[in-house]
Amino acid sequence: MNFKETALEAAIAGGNILKKQFGNIESIQAKAAHDIVSSADYASEKEIRRIIESAYPEHNVVGEETGDNNKVSEYSWIIDPLDGTSNFVTGNPYFSVSIALAFKNDVILGIVYNPILDEVYFAEKGKGSFLNDKRIFVSDERDLKNALLGSAYSPLEEKIKSGLKDVEKLSLKSRKVVINFSPALDLCNIARGRIHGLFDNGTRPEDHAAGSLILTEAGGRVQNYNSDSWDIKKIGIIASNGKLQSSIINVLKSDD
Repeated sequence: MNFKETALEAAIAGGNILKKQFGNIESIQAKAAHDIVSSADYASEKEIRRIIESAYPEHNVVGEETGDNNKVSEYSWIIDPLDGTSNFVTGNPYFSVSIALAFKNDVILGIVYNPILDEVYFAEKGKGSFLNDKRIFVSDERDLKNALLGSAYSPLEEKIKSGLKDVEKLSLKSRKVVINFSPALDLCNIARGRIHGLFDNGTRPEDHAAGSLILTEAGGRVQNYNSDSWDIKKIGIIASNGKLQSSIINVLKSDD
């Protein structure tokens, strides 16, 4: 199998596990005061890792729940087996499997799978973005007043406070801010033109690696929080259709 075939097989296998446990979760545990993990996270990641490590045993694999396999390789697979755990455990079907492949810290492939709607978002660097094999593009919205934005924030208490302040700022300047707690799907929904931006001070590489490539290949733009550049290893993301990036950043930087 090639990279795309492996990623697709792994994402669908993980998604099938999530579908089976959706509404029938075996266990939920606290990861931190404001963060949780479920049995579905672990089961999905175990199967995804099995498929990838069987196909590419020499590659590094980083999973949100079970960490790094510490292989010395220029290739790294970055996995979030269940992006949107809080939604999943409460019966909200807004969640996904996210898998990215990076070469020397540069994401070259990304797949985000929504198992409930059977939607596969996929991108390879330089080849565009697709939803179930149909090319997708960001919207042409240029006015922040008309924009629908996604948001979430870190489970760390100090970042919850600052994140909610940012939500207030942009809620007053945009049409609506929706807190979804599934940044991978939010990035894909910007890529397909359903929403226009995302700001989240707590995303980790597992959350945003695949979605960031899908968005940029669809014509969007990404950067880290409190930064003008983009590094998948850093925490936090500000993303948009590209036309609204400066407007979003200006509001976040304002003292109002």
